Amino acid sequence: MDSLWMTGYEKEIERCKKLYVNFSEGAGYIKAVFDALKKYYEKHGNQLSQLELTIPSAEESAEMMRQDESLNLRPDINTALFSELFKLVCLETTKANPVIKETIATVVDKTITFLSEEGEIVSLEKIKAFRDLLIKETAIEKDMATFLFSIVLSSIYRRQLETISKVLRTDLYEGGECPLCGEKPHYGMLRNDDGAKHLECWLCGTSWVHTRVKCPYCSNDDREELGYFTVEGNDICRVNYCRNCCRYCKIIDARKFGMDGKVILAIHNLASLEYDLLARKEGFFPGSGLEWINEEDEAIDRQD
Repeated sequence: MDSLWMTGYEKEIERCKKLYVNFSEGAGYIKAVFDALKKYYEKHGNQLSQLELTIPSAEESAEMMRQDESLNLRPDINTALFSELFKLVCLETTKANPVIKETIATVVDKTITFLSEEGEIVSLEKIKAFRDLLIKETAIEKDMATFLFSIVLSSIYRRQLETISKVLRTDLYEGGECPLCGEKPHYGMLRNDDGAKHLECWLCGTSWVHTRVKCPYCSNDDREELGYFTVEGNDICRVNYCRNCCRYCKIIDARKFGMDGKVILAIHNLASLEYDLLARKEGFFPGSGLEWINEEDEAIDRQD
């Protein structure tokens, strides 16, 4: 895991433009956002304070992994840092799509007000609740709100938890939620060399091996209720679904393009949002809770 995916995201974006037909149009915007975040951290990284963490000992952590118990490290966030990063990402958004400039301005104003009322720190749960409130009270669409908030949150948590993630004994862990922060995954991959299923946390970037025939959300292992489907003509991304809990997880098949390790799944996720639409059309919902589909998109798809 590289902090903020700083290593190789440009190449991953180019690769995804070739792998996913509909990604080319938005690829420039995604690169601009990643570029802006990278420049910010390169300039200010050494000045940023670390989140306060209460970390179990190595022995305690290993035992928790054996028990499939997440460390649930989701420390509160510095409001000033979140505010700066959020404004930065929103600026790139209005550059790419001036039509929504007024909506984004409203979202930024409300976010700054919210953060100022919280003081110096704010919990992840409060930020998530505020994001959902913005979707209800402003004209911002679900997919855009999900992107803006998840990219900022992920950049913060990946940077802050990277050191712990690298030494955590995830090889002992078989749970469905992130072993480090406890978030539920939205995507993963089938490893190139042996086809093993790896899940990756959208928030902190921690990855771990998970049983292929098992739902990460409800632990259902009934083969009759588990399956996957793909978009016709492109089976690089699989939509793994569970009929027991009606949730789905996107799995990138790295065997299709011969890559391991340095695959930046966060970009593959953004490049494959049509699979999220397909999953919703089939009656499945994101187990991660990340809403990438708008009601308008569903209505148009039904008409088609």
